[in-house]
Amino acid sequence: MSRYVLKEQLKKEKKIRSRLYLIFFLLLFMILAYNFFFGEMGYLKYRELKKNEQKILTEINQIKKTNDSIKHEINLLKKDPKYLEKYAKEQFGLIKPGEMIFQFQDSEK
Repeated sequence: MSRYVLKEQLKKEKKIRSRLYLIFFLLLFMILAYNFFFGEMGYLKYRELKKNEQKILTEINQIKKTNDSIKHEINLLKKDPKYLEKYAKEQFGLIKPGEMIFQFQDSEK
C-alpha cells in the first residue's frame, strides 16, 4: 500500500511541477510580449518613430527644394542683368530714367 501511495504522491508532484513550469513560461511569455509591444523600445514605439522619420524626411525634401529655388534665383540675380532689372522693377518699383509706370486699379473696388 505504501508503494501505491508513493506513486500517487510522485504523480501529484509531477503534475504540480509541470503546472508550475507552465505558469512560469506563460508569465515569462506575457512579460516578453508586453515588452515587445509596449516597452520603451517596443514595436509601437518603433512604428511611431518610423512615422516621425517619414514626416521629417518629407520636410527635409521640401526645404531642399526651397533652397534650390532660392539658389537658382540668386544665380540669376548675379549673372542675368535682365532678370535683375525685372526683379528690381517688380519688388522695389524701380524704373529707368525716362520710363513711366502705369498702375491700374480693379474696377470692382
